[in-house]
Amino acid sequence: MRHVLQEKQLMLPATLNSLTTLSHALRQFLAPLQLSEGWIYPLDLALCEAASNIILHGYGENASQTYRVQFHHEGGDIRVTLCDTGTAVPSDKLDASAYREQHEDLTLETLSEGGRGWALIFESVDRVDYQRDGKENRLTLWRALPPELKGN
Repeated sequence: MRHVLQEKQLMLPATLNSLTTLSHALRQFLAPLQLSEGWIYPLDLALCEAASNIILHGYGENASQTYRVQFHHEGGDIRVTLCDTGTAVPSDKLDASAYREQHEDLTLETLSEGGRGWALIFESVDRVDYQRDGKENRLTLWRALPPELKGN
């Protein structure tokens, strides 16, 4: 059965309370594909971790700010893009292969509380892309659909 997911976009306040809404919106977007929680959870984890970074580090918990989230189904992938106008992400945080190489002996148990976010993001999705366009940050997360849903 072929499912075409309508692209979805939402604006959320830069508060930690928005993470619940974000998680629900992801599941609502993915519902027609009838994916297992085991497939959804890693993407949800990466998405909420990235949004937390925007809220805590990009905006310094300034609740008057907002961030935009776009959900997109493209071929065999789900793509989620977060956009904000907060502080740019430091470039040393963005190279997944360098990050893994520098931290290859670390586990989630040995990482400090402040060092887990990017490890969780990189390990939970298939691809991460970041761009700064003028004053806007754009972080995109990709997760490949299970083989039986590719092309849906």
